Amino acid sequence: MKNEHNLRTEMVQLGKKLYGRELLVATEGNFSVRLDDERLLATPSGLCKGDMTEEDLVIIDLRGNHLTGERRVSSEIKMHLEVYRQRRDVQAVIHAHPPMCIAMMLAGKALDRPILAEVVLILGKVPIAPYATPSTNEIPESIMPLIPQTDCILLDHHGSLTAGRSLSEACYKLELLEQTAKTYLTALQVSDTVRELPPEKVAELMQLRESRYGITWPIIPF
Repeated sequence: MKNEHNLRTEMVQLGKKLYGRELLVATEGNFSVRLDDERLLATPSGLCKGDMTEEDLVIIDLRGNHLTGERRVSSEIKMHLEVYRQRRDVQAVIHAHPPMCIAMMLAGKALDRPILAEVVLILGKVPIAPYATPSTNEIPESIMPLIPQTDCILLDHHGSLTAGRSLSEACYKLELLEQTAKTYLTALQVSDTVRELPPEKVAELMQLRESRYGITWPIIPF
């Protein structure tokens, strides 16, 4: 595991990246990473993540108690804590507001079709957690049954949650979520019919998922 200094640097860089790609704007979104078995490094509340410095980051324990840092952690840390509680393999969690993903949800569409090989291998079917009021206990409750099944969850009328073995892995999944939504929406503008991979090709990819590609995190298969 990286040391605290390196993780602080990576967190700040991630904030600039996500803000620059408009995966979160203004003060929205939050992300966290494990420091060790007892502590998390997390983004602060009420601050644009594109303007964040290493000193702005907050350290909390796995119950959400503030340990160090001048700022306070986001109230939405509750859903991060639920992920870490259920999944000891997860080292980082990102909550973002990817606009294409949100547009799909608002249009009544879901990322639940095998339209790309990468989707089959990396994302699987992406579930939509039922709407929950931000900053309340409804949020962790809404994702609770989904966490063991997948690292990628859409939050109805809200945003996304991605988890990974590192900050970069959680970010890759977020980027693929948004790119898939963008591709899907673009295809719908061209035609009412979006072609899926044939079932036999989906099955072939699933057979190779771990043996060829080394992908082991849980997904909801097609």
